Amino acid sequence: MISAVPSPRVLIVDDNVDASEVLSLLIESEGFTADTAGTLAQARERIAQVPPHLIFLDMNLPDGSGLQLLASVKADPKTQGIDVVMLSGWGDERVREEAQQLGASAYVVKPVSHTQLSELLGRVR
Repeated sequence: MISAVPSPRVLIVDDNVDASEVLSLLIESEGFTADTAGTLAQARERIAQVPPHLIFLDMNLPDGSGLQLLASVKADPKTQGIDVVMLSGWGDERVREEAQQLGASAYVVKPVSHTQLSELLGRVR
């Protein structure tokens, strides 16, 4: 009996439900499994339950900054290997540099195009 290899999991952390749904559809069309969280607290729960391979993380969430979650993911030996792509509605260079220093794999200004997403997921594969 051949067991199926599970598809890579992607966690989308964004309080904008519409943006999360669109990104989920794009991610699933690329063969990945998508999960969503609208707050830092929900994201922490999802990461603890089943760690994803990749996190798309919005900068501004109702319960804090995405940078907080990025820092905690990269500081924990159990999760530090997870790739984190920061998403932001603005391209502030200081914030981009801080995200990179904390360990973000990429920093993408929203909205995310299908081409950008395909390139990012290609790198993860």
